[in-house]
Amino acid sequence: MAERGVRSVSALRRKLEELGISISDAQLGRIIDGRSSHFNSIVVGGLLTALNCGLSDLFAVR
Repeated sequence: MAERGVRSVSALRRKLEELGISISDAQLGRIIDGRSSHFNSIVVGGLLTALNCGLSDLFAVR
């Protein structure tokens, strides 16, 4: 996130809110920490836009 100019979960949440996507800091933190097993496609799309990145930047293939 930091390399994309986003320094905190709250800052990322605010960027998502600007895109019309509502998510709590706790939910977003779980996604960032890899503790979420389900992903909403709207949130994923918002993350791609907010962070100006691609899917391979968000997810590691195991």
